[in-house]
Amino acid sequence: MSLKLRNGEFSVQKVLDLHGCAIDEARQRFESFIREIIRSGHNCVKVVHGRGLKSKDAPLLKENLKKWIVKAMHRKWVAAFSSATMPDGGPGATYILIRKRPEKKKIHIIG
Repeated sequence: MSLKLRNGEFSVQKVLDLHGCAIDEARQRFESFIREIIRSGHNCVKVVHGRGLKSKDAPLLKENLKKWIVKAMHRKWVAAFSSATMPDGGPGATYILIRKRPEKKKIHIIG
């Protein structure tokens, strides 16, 4: 499963683009997006956050997205996440694989 996600072998069913969002707005949009995805039954989504080239220090959206996935109240639904393949945005996007049922197992962080 993890290798397939990293290689982009899952079909991305929905995309959230956070380019240009402030951190608070991005978090709200991400949390709404995850709730919608869980309700809809999709299993693979992509979040576009950019590579952070315009950020003063580190890529803020990308780093915060990792924290939100791991610590968010919906983490029990996330099976794995990984940077996207180059045709899908490379390090400027993240794939998230969603479970059909919530679990309290560890999330697989890939790459």
